[in-house]
Amino acid sequence: MSQRRKAWIWVVGTVAVALVGTAAWFGLRAGPDPAEAAPSASPSPSASPTPEPTQKPAGYSLAALSRPDIDGLLPAELPVTKLDTLQGLPGSVAEPRKARIPVWAAPDVTEAPVLALESDYYDADARWLVLERKPGWVKVLIPYGRGALPSDDPDRVNGVSGWLRGSDVVLERERRSVVVDLSDRTVTVTHDDGSRDVLPAGVGAPETPTPRGLTQVFTVTEAVNTGTSVFLSMQSESLDGFYGTDYAATALHVGEGQGDTVSNGCIRLTSGDFERLAGLDPGVPVLVRG
Repeated sequence: MSQRRKAWIWVVGTVAVALVGTAAWFGLRAGPDPAEAAPSASPSPSASPTPEPTQKPAGYSLAALSRPDIDGLLPAELPVTKLDTLQGLPGSVAEPRKARIPVWAAPDVTEAPVLALESDYYDADARWLVLERKPGWVKVLIPYGRGALPSDDPDRVNGVSGWLRGSDVVLERERRSVVVDLSDRTVTVTHDDGSRDVLPAGVGAPETPTPRGLTQVFTVTEAVNTGTSVFLSMQSESLDGFYGTDYAATALHVGEGQGDTVSNGCIRLTSGDFERLAGLDPGVPVLVRG
């Protein structure tokens, strides 16, 4: 279960007369692996997936594997999984059993892993949305980093996924979800008990649209100028960075412009409506459509 801590993140608001969008961006680089957290709704844990078949594994150094970074690019070998629906998902999140676990580009231990994920990051206990299950394996959405820069290949920016050994994780059921509808400019929050809140929202402007597709809650933490914000695993597909940074994170936060296309890609809610989703945990699925 996550334990809420604070990590300072900067959300860019109105920075010039010509810019009326709101863009979220992280200012955490100093300490090792800052992370995020929100109170858990205590979903029922389930057993780990079936143990993987016995195969002679490839040799590798876990300590030498690269880790995701908010302003870095993820290994090109990792697949990009593009989904436009919540239907068909296993309905679970994966939690690591160890401080660091390896990630494979395919469910095959005879090949070396290409990445390592940490058990906590940006002040939160790690939870990753499960996209697919195979005997002994789970495919998860990588929590942050980009597959490519928007200026190089916008189709590879978001949706980077990877395979984890079932023995390295514990699965938890996850019934909650968030759907951002860009056409209706609404945010629909589905709670553990199946109840729903439909909230009016401001979304990305035509030149800086909110990216579409399946993502997940990355962290719920304090931003420098917008207060508590729900940061997503996705980044802008039109901007390489915000105001001198090398990243362009997307978040839901309090702001003006509900019903309009006004931001640099973030989703703006009223303060009262934002309280309905401020307790979301990492790994909760978020679908942006419309």
